Amino acid sequence: MKRTIYKILKIEKAMQKLTIVLLSVLILTATESISQDLDYSQYYNNPTYYNPANVGLTMGLKSRLNYRRQWVGLSGDYHTYSFSADIAERSLPGAGGIGIIVNQSLAGMGVLKTNMIGFMPSVRIPISKNTIFQMGALASVVTQQLNWDNLVFGDQLDPRWGNINPSTFAGAARDKVVFPDFAFGGIYQFKGNDLEGTIGAAVHHITTPNQSFFEVDAKLPRKYVYNVDFIITIREDYGHYSKRQGFKLNPGLMVEHQSSMMLYTLGMNIYMSHVYLGLWYKNQTLEYDEFSNFTVMGGLNIPFNEESRMKIMYSYEMNINANYNYTGPSHEISLIFEFDEIGLIGKKENDFMAPTRRRSNSPIECSPF
Repeated sequence: MKRTIYKILKIEKAMQKLTIVLLSVLILTATESISQDLDYSQYYNNPTYYNPANVGLTMGLKSRLNYRRQWVGLSGDYHTYSFSADIAERSLPGAGGIGIIVNQSLAGMGVLKTNMIGFMPSVRIPISKNTIFQMGALASVVTQQLNWDNLVFGDQLDPRWGNINPSTFAGAARDKVVFPDFAFGGIYQFKGNDLEGTIGAAVHHITTPNQSFFEVDAKLPRKYVYNVDFIITIREDYGHYSKRQGFKLNPGLMVEHQSSMMLYTLGMNIYMSHVYLGLWYKNQTLEYDEFSNFTVMGGLNIPFNEESRMKIMYSYEMNINANYNYTGPSHEISLIFEFDEIGLIGKKENDFMAPTRRRSNSPIECSPF
């Protein structure tokens, strides 16, 4: 009896892998790809991934580490890693800053691995004392690799003994695809007394590169990203070591459009006494299917001194559509380091924190949340 159960479990495991490869082949051999870019719950903690115009938007050097594990209820869940860093420059006319970004995603128990490395410059155009416009671009190289060793095909399976046979599947034309990829974006930012706002738009995969492993076209569709967010100051932050700590609200909305997919994310973060709390709603429509998610976020702002800090945030994303609960929740962690006074050319002073008489002739420097 135990031996029979063991054989059944062995066959079930092999069938799970077979399902993964069948889905992969169906997607990768489609004439028109409907693939979707990976998405983050904490999009506000990976801003240059969505819009390269965020490079150098606020003063100083910023580095971000992001990890996401998506759909933990599936045996072939997604693991995504991201690192980005950008540094602002204000002494050169028109300079916004420069940045780099590195992404890696593993899907289907490592069957499909995607790596991306990119360079991001930005330019800054002061419009008035309280408004600026910034543009940024991303030039990257993407590598996608299909690991055939992790795949199990139908002709390998024996009804009694499981995965014991060699496969006659010829395989794809190639197991690695490398292509250049480009993105461009713009941001309009304004500042009032107790209100700061950002409106942004970006387009990704401008050249719609071919990502197929087979001898067919599988174009990566352009993705359009639109966002708007505000920072509402209820109580000003008088310094990290002051007894009176800041209290701010950060509502936001982001819309993504790629091929037939529309995804919108709406919610708000709260900052009070070094603590972050957030609640976000996400809805995604892929033709006939509808997914709805709630995300709760919590984190800490840990100051090193007045000009530098570390932020760590964790989010838990749950599916509230009963038809898709089998996918399980998603987890995400972000680790951020900020150094306000480090500039591209030497050490810089933050104009927003400078005395009022100096700020009067300087364009705005909105504070990060």
